[in-house]
Amino acid sequence: MHQPRMRCVEFVESITDWMEGELTDEDCSVIEEHMVICPHCNEFAAQLRTTVRAMRLVETTGPVRAPDAAREALLEMFRRERRAR
Repeated sequence: MHQPRMRCVEFVESITDWMEGELTDEDCSVIEEHMVICPHCNEFAAQLRTTVRAMRLVETTGPVRAPDAAREALLEMFRRERRAR
């Protein structure tokens, strides 16, 4: 069986540098190969991309307040979760 050249922990440690274009071509290839074979790390990279896009949007448009009903529903969910611990 083929051993991957990168473990998930190494992927997580390197993904920010990859996203910022700070890795060598070889290191980029290793990261991209890992994303092909590891759905969890691929999803993690997608979540980071979404977060970066959202943060850039906030930087350009300013903060957006959630609708009051959504905000209250989330706060209640967090309260229930805290009580359950």
